[in-house]
Amino acid sequence: MKLFEFDPESFSKEKFVVGGINTYVYNSSVLQDYVSSFNNKTKVNEIPIYVHYLVHHRQGDYTYTEATAYNVLKQFYAKKEKVDIPLICVTFDNRNHGERLVDTKSNSSWKSGNDTHAVDMISSIEGNIADLKLIMEFLPSYLNLDYYVSEDLKKEYITDIRFRNILSGYSLGGHTIIRFANRYPDLVEIINPVVGCNDMSSLLINRLNKRKEDSNDFYKKYFYFHYKELEFDDDQKKKYYPESFHKLVSRQDQEIFENFPMTKIKMFAAYGADDQLVPTSLSRVWAELYDNTNEDTEIFIQEGVGHDCTPEMIERFTTWLAKQI
Repeated sequence: MKLFEFDPESFSKEKFVVGGINTYVYNSSVLQDYVSSFNNKTKVNEIPIYVHYLVHHRQGDYTYTEATAYNVLKQFYAKKEKVDIPLICVTFDNRNHGERLVDTKSNSSWKSGNDTHAVDMISSIEGNIADLKLIMEFLPSYLNLDYYVSEDLKKEYITDIRFRNILSGYSLGGHTIIRFANRYPDLVEIINPVVGCNDMSSLLINRLNKRKEDSNDFYKKYFYFHYKELEFDDDQKKKYYPESFHKLVSRQDQEIFENFPMTKIKMFAAYGADDQLVPTSLSRVWAELYDNTNEDTEIFIQEGVGHDCTPEMIERFTTWLAKQI
C-alpha cells in the first residue's frame, strides 16, 4: 500500500482513547459550529454528520489510512460544490499492528513460515470488526456534540445527531468492512473495499494449494464444500486449515454471497487487474451482482495494477462520493 503525501495542517486531527484504542479523528473542528447552527432553525428532527472510517492493510498501521483520510477530505471538499453535511474521517491501528503489535509472525503468510496464517487472518478480521463497532458506538460520546444542541430543540423536536457511516478498507481492511457491513447493515450507508475479497474461503484455500488463476479448480466456490471435499492432506489438516475453521469461515462466506444487503448499502469497490495476492477474479461474480442490484454502485478495476491502493482509486472514489452524499 502507498503512503500518500498530505498537508497535516489542512484538516484538524484529534485523538481519543476509545476502549484502550488510540483513535484519530480528522476534520472534527468543524462540528461544533455546524451543530450550533441548527439552534437558529425550527423543526429540526435530525442533525446528520458523515463519518468515514478507514481500516488499513495487513502489516500496515494507521499512518497509511491517515494519509488516505487527508487526501479523501481534500478531494471531497474540492469536488463537492456545496457541502451541507460535513465529512469527518476516523482511523486506528488494527489489532496486532502499529502500537498494538504483539507478535510479528502472526501477521505473516504461509510463505513466510506462519503455519496459522489463515486462522490469524480471520481472527484478526473478527477483532477489527469488534473494534470498529466499539469505536462507532462510543465516538459520539467522546465528540459530545449533543452539548451544543439547544434545550429547546431537544425538548420540542427531540433533535438527534445522526452519524451516517462510510467504511473504507484496504486489503485486510477491505475484507473487514465487507464482513462488518454484512453483520451490521443498519450501521453502514456506504462501503469502499479496495483490493478486498468477499470470499475468504476460496482465497485462502487457493492460496494454500498454490493454485493459479488458469487452474480449472481456481474458480470453485469453496465455501459450499464440505471439509472432506477439499481433499487436504494430513499436513494441511493438522497444521494449516483445521476443520472447525473451515466450518466457521464457509458459513460466513455463504451468508455474504447469498444474503448481503446490497440494496441497502451503496458500494464503490476498487481492484487491481493484475492482483496476484487477492485475485480480482475471486470477487468478480459478487461485485457484478452488486453492480446489477444497486444502481448507485460502481466497480473500478485498474489495469496494470497489482495488490495496491493507487491515487487513481482514491480519485475515482472521491468523485463518486461527492455525487452520493
